[in-house]
Amino acid sequence: MERTVVGLGDPGYLDIAARLDQLCSRLPEAVALRRTVDDLHGPLRVAVTGRHGTGRDTLARAVRRVFDVSPIGPGDEDADADVWLHVLAGWPRPDDADAVSRLDPERSLVILGKADTLGSWPTARARAGECADELGRAVVALMPLLAVADLGDPDMELLASLASAGETVPPMQASFVDAGGPPQRLARIGLLRTLDAYGIACVLALLADGPIDAVELGAQLIARSGLPALGEFLTAAAGSAERLRLARVADQLELVAASGVCRDDIEHLLTGSLLGSSLEVATR
Repeated sequence: MERTVVGLGDPGYLDIAARLDQLCSRLPEAVALRRTVDDLHGPLRVAVTGRHGTGRDTLARAVRRVFDVSPIGPGDEDADADVWLHVLAGWPRPDDADAVSRLDPERSLVILGKADTLGSWPTARARAGECADELGRAVVALMPLLAVADLGDPDMELLASLASAGETVPPMQASFVDAGGPPQRLARIGLLRTLDAYGIACVLALLADGPIDAVELGAQLIARSGLPALGEFLTAAAGSAERLRLARVADQLELVAASGVCRDDIEHLLTGSLLGSSLEVATR
């Protein structure tokens, strides 16, 4: 699946980046400036945070699969992130509320992950609404596991056979595992690890309409995961990220100008160009 490109592509922003590249070519000694200008070209950095066990790694993988961004997973330094996604696996705890309160509302979003464990989208969205009321912030329900499911030929063959037999997924996972007897036990356990019960039910429903290959099935599962809906938020947050990156460049430009190097060109960039306009927005 081709990943969705988000943010950092505004024509004005790209024009500023090109002008700054030209300026840096004349200032080989300005290493710090070169570094901040190079950063203008980097992808949107999306930090995934939350308590252990909330599905942070799965969400980071899903975001990487669906969007052309650079996820920052658990345990990695996220101080220079452009966007934060804070993951809940259930009712927010005090440390969740504290963490969310310290995030810029324009560049962060709270995610109710593992929404597939709640059994249905209506239930998941209702729970997300309750969490939003508690936190005073929007909470979006997602099913990241569906977006990262990698199904091989044996998985597809087993799923096709289950769909052909009209099998459904019972409430108890042990019943699903035992239904195939010893020959299928390990394969069924593998499916549960890859898709969980809700994901298996989704695949069986899709296969009931007719044959489907693994690529198309993967695309259908990504659509059902809810991940594509993050595109609107990421695009909006990218605008703030652009302004903050430009502000860091401006700080370096002022240091270079103070040394007397390329002062006129730098002052023009800082006051009479799109960079100046962007900085006005960033400092409001």
